[in-house]
Amino acid sequence: MENDRKRDTSLVIKESDIKGEKIIFDILIKETLAHVIVIKDGQQYHLNLDGEDFGSFCRDDNGDIQRFEQPKGAHRDDENYFKPILEKLEQLNK
Repeated sequence: MENDRKRDTSLVIKESDIKGEKIIFDILIKETLAHVIVIKDGQQYHLNLDGEDFGSFCRDDNGDIQRFEQPKGAHRDDENYFKPILEKLEQLNK
């Protein structure tokens, strides 16, 4: 009877549609080591922080940055996370 209730669900892992240069580094953020993956597609940067989509930002030719965060809970202050990542990318000349 219990087997009748089980559904055939298969786990599907889809590769990201975002293409570009992958920049991977670990950085200390708020006294915690964070694993960061940045995918750079032209002037668009997509951020993944510890396996979580963190949003993206776009850097204009004049250096201005426009951020597009993912909705987060009140427990996270995005500025404390974004600034160290951006500084690290500048150190790497990316």
